Amino acid sequence: MSVDYVHAPATARAAWRPDGPLTRADFARHVAAVMRTLPDARWFVNRCGNRYHFAVAFHAICARGSTNLLPPGVGAQATDELLSQYPGARLIEDGFVEAAVADTGDGDVAAAGAQVPVIDDAHLAALVFTSGSTGKPRAHEKLWRMLAMSARYCRQRLGERALNVVVTVPPQHMYGLETSIFTLLAGDWALCDGNAFYPDEIVSALRALPAPRLLITAPYHLRHLLASHETLPPVELVLSATAPLAQDLALEAEQRLSCEVHEIYGCTEAGSMATRRSALDDLWTPYPELTFAVNHDVTTVRAGHLPGEIPIGDRIELLGDGRFRLLGRDADMIKIGGRRGSLSDIAARIATLRGVVDQVVFMPSEGETARPAALVVAPGRDASELRHELGALLDAVFVPRPLRVVDALPRNALGKLPREQLLALLRDD
Repeated sequence: MSVDYVHAPATARAAWRPDGPLTRADFARHVAAVMRTLPDARWFVNRCGNRYHFAVAFHAICARGSTNLLPPGVGAQATDELLSQYPGARLIEDGFVEAAVADTGDGDVAAAGAQVPVIDDAHLAALVFTSGSTGKPRAHEKLWRMLAMSARYCRQRLGERALNVVVTVPPQHMYGLETSIFTLLAGDWALCDGNAFYPDEIVSALRALPAPRLLITAPYHLRHLLASHETLPPVELVLSATAPLAQDLALEAEQRLSCEVHEIYGCTEAGSMATRRSALDDLWTPYPELTFAVNHDVTTVRAGHLPGEIPIGDRIELLGDGRFRLLGRDADMIKIGGRRGSLSDIAARIATLRGVVDQVVFMPSEGETARPAALVVAPGRDASELRHELGALLDAVFVPRPLRVVDALPRNALGKLPREQLLALLRDD
């Protein structure tokens, strides 16, 4: 079944480029041009770094009946691994899209019908890969309706309004795909086509867009943006995901930006599922038609657009009004010497120590004798001093061994820490 999720006219703005805005009719023309240029293939590794190019290529690939492979990173290694795992797959980058759309003219609008092609609900739009923060990246099949409905629920929750959008997370990630690419496809959110990662890039991108502005970001980027003390342009709304947003950071963001900050709860397996205004509440409100269940400490979610009941890796407390409270990730809970604890609690205690600017706590191995390890960024501090101070805050069995001071943590574009890189850093120290 083909469902048209678009609710915007051809004249609505779709994206902002350095030379000016593009309309949905421009987008339709560019999709048609890329469709004509694509080679015959089942799989396409969509590594476009420019967000607009990515959106054009993503839709054109689906309209041709093929599937996007979205690498967990934009580096050459991640791409090479996908190309070897999926024989016959072709690589699509910015240069390919630029060449395809370079010579399109107004006459192509009629051929495209001034609207982008409607994709069948059941089409396998993408294989999305986990970030690798808990192990080897795993592929998850995403039908068109799964992505489109999550984006629709997000827009409904935040209010159906036209916004000009700056995004700090890559479109290859589930959060970036739903909130930026599929909201563009579904309506009148106009995207800044470039990438904004560092504070000065985020500020420049916001300044280049007219109001009202939406900033889609992650706690890692938001924290550095506020710490930069840049003069920030007015923002209508901030949307955050990929990691829990601390209440004090959400409060500071609302005060500095004079807007509401909303947080999305989601996962690669099921997509986005709930929201909250983090500065005011720690409870999550699910999207319409999503039902959560907890059986024997296993949390599952069900919805009409999802393929059955999907287990998610978090423990939650369901409340009578339909909302829920997050209790922690299953992988975060540990048991040592008969005592139960959590890695996030240990990390939170480390964060309170003098001089600590970043930290991660993880289990480098499994088994009854396994102990948590910690990598800590604390300029001028000694690891033995930190362990001694931490011993006053934690039961001795939960003090990480080893605990090592490092210059920096290997965070990716989402602020996440791939497990393999943490293990390598632990070995190399």
